[in-house]
Amino acid sequence: MAKTAAGDGLEIRPLTPAHVDDVRTIAASTFGSQCWDLWWRYTDAQRKDAGIVGGSKEQNIRRRREILQKLSRRRHAPVLVAYADKEPMGFVSLGPRSDYDELRRSKTTQPVDDVPAWVIPCVTVRKTSRGRGVALALLRAAIEYAGKHGAPAVEGYPRPDERRFSDGAVFMGTESLFKRAGFRKIRGVLPGLRRPWAPRVTMRASCGPKKSR
Repeated sequence: MAKTAAGDGLEIRPLTPAHVDDVRTIAASTFGSQCWDLWWRYTDAQRKDAGIVGGSKEQNIRRRREILQKLSRRRHAPVLVAYADKEPMGFVSLGPRSDYDELRRSKTTQPVDDVPAWVIPCVTVRKTSRGRGVALALLRAAIEYAGKHGAPAVEGYPRPDERRFSDGAVFMGTESLFKRAGFRKIRGVLPGLRRPWAPRVTMRASCGPKKSR
């Protein structure tokens, strides 16, 4: 999947080392540039050891860029990026669950069963690019990309539709967005959760060929 046309002038591409700053550009317009698609990959201790926090701003940025470039050289890209007229519009993070130590630690993103589904820890769109179907196109592209790389399914952990959340709280998407992209809910909000655990549902889409009736 070198690139995928997604309608409305959108083109979705797997991240390459030369374009890691596009991820920073997108993130900076929403919840700040400190993420770089790395937060869910590392625990607090791992972030400090990796040098992406705790140093000077310049040092942290340099390490984030180096790590994301290394990740983008692997067989599967860590991020798919949506472009319009060569301008980065949004991105979706995806990969095997084993890639994301912080996600594996979280109570709200635990496996439902033994299906080795890929996961989507983040989908975000620049504020100036919203309302164009970018997030929807990214999720659909994520299903296709994961399937081409051997994943039987892909999962997301969005906020439930029953409540309203601020933009900064829906970096994992919303339940209705995932439904429109072809995901189905396989687990509701876990009961009895207290802060800091956020209410989330588990959505899954099959990456295999559709069965004919």
